[in-house]
Amino acid sequence: MKKQNIITLLSFIVVAFSANAVDKYVTENVDIYLRRGPGSQYAYSNAVKAGQKVIELEKSADGKYTRIQLPNGNSAWIESNKLKDQPSFKELVPSLEAQLAEYKDKVDNAEKNQQNAIRDYAEKLQKAEQSIESLQAKNNELEQLNKQQEIKLESMLNQVDDKRRDLIVTWFTYGGLVAGGGLLLGLILPAIIPGRRKKDRWMR
Repeated sequence: MKKQNIITLLSFIVVAFSANAVDKYVTENVDIYLRRGPGSQYAYSNAVKAGQKVIELEKSADGKYTRIQLPNGNSAWIESNKLKDQPSFKELVPSLEAQLAEYKDKVDNAEKNQQNAIRDYAEKLQKAEQSIESLQAKNNELEQLNKQQEIKLESMLNQVDDKRRDLIVTWFTYGGLVAGGGLLLGLILPAIIPGRRKKDRWMR
């Protein structure tokens, strides 16, 4: 029973000290041996690895020793100058490796996105060039068709001009024939109708 009471009391003390617990880090020089009490007169209890994270529970009256809680839940005393507030390099390595992996992933994604953007731009440029070539081909085709239409139009206009000239010549020819025919009739009729000439003289 007494032993159980002592364990219970120690548990309460640990809980009380844990309320003010502060994270500390063992120096990275060498593994540190821990003592059972706050002084060199106390025997060694176990050791803690260099750079290991521990929890500060309390300090000795002179501040030279600090009681710490180990990851396994046990507590022991260590020289205060063997502790520091900042994480050790050993503790930082996993975090740095994780950050490095994250940055590497971002860089890889950035390169991948850049490659995708370049590929998309190249595809769009190729499509644009194909569209330009198609438009140029259609433009050339339209220009050829326009030239053919101009040639046809010019040929039709030439034909119209030729027909107009032929028509004018025809009308002049017909007009000349009519005029010549009238003149001849005017000369021939009096000669072939003598009675009319005599009558004209008598009437005078």
